[in-house]
Amino acid sequence: MAPVILENAFIGYQKAFDRTLLRFQESRVEGPLRIDPAVFQNFIAAPWDILPSFQGPPARKLRLGRGMDHPRYGRFIYAFAKAYKPQLVVELGSYAGGTAIGWATAMAQNGSGKLICVDADVYSQGTFPTITRSNLEKTPLPASRYELRVGDSKAAIPKMAQELRGQVDTYLVDADHSYEGALLDLENGLPMVKSGGFVLVHDVDPNFRYIERTPDHPRPVYEAMMEFIRRHDFKWCRVKYVRRHVGIIQVV
Repeated sequence: MAPVILENAFIGYQKAFDRTLLRFQESRVEGPLRIDPAVFQNFIAAPWDILPSFQGPPARKLRLGRGMDHPRYGRFIYAFAKAYKPQLVVELGSYAGGTAIGWATAMAQNGSGKLICVDADVYSQGTFPTITRSNLEKTPLPASRYELRVGDSKAAIPKMAQELRGQVDTYLVDADHSYEGALLDLENGLPMVKSGGFVLVHDVDPNFRYIERTPDHPRPVYEAMMEFIRRHDFKWCRVKYVRRHVGIIQVV
């Protein structure tokens, strides 16, 4: 069978599977926070891949799922942004832009919103900001409405917290995956987030064996998220049907 036919068949299967998520969403979302049902409706209505021409990291052959930038993650971000219409998003850990394109596409369709991406270009050097910008340029969001900042989160986020105090609608954390690093990124970025805004945390699947795990913290990012929630008594949920899971925390 030709590769294109196989790929189309696979995408058709994925879309059929995705339609079942709307009917069984409660079994795939854990936690006390109830997010807007429009997120799920937008997810089902969205294309399987928000940006089919997505460019991966240099010198790295990516499979259909693009490795760390699986289309379902960006598609969920698109659905979330379409529902909540954030005016300012800070994304920490953009990599090649798999989620940045979700924010950007939704913001363009919403007619408002600005995106700030922060990354230290650690995983595949030469990816951020060059490849990330190339992907964002393929979305309908004008360059005046996104900004790419290179820097380590430990230095960059405290400065941004002072610069953007109380202005950020959504803060996505997907950078340092050690327990200490993830918790620091969460705490350092919190002052940026508006009351009623959201903190999103990727890689909170407690069953995945992350390389950053330690004997004290075998589920590092998940444990960091739960400690952050415990400290501040925030409501939260965990969306399991996104690859490696996404945590959603509402700031009050």
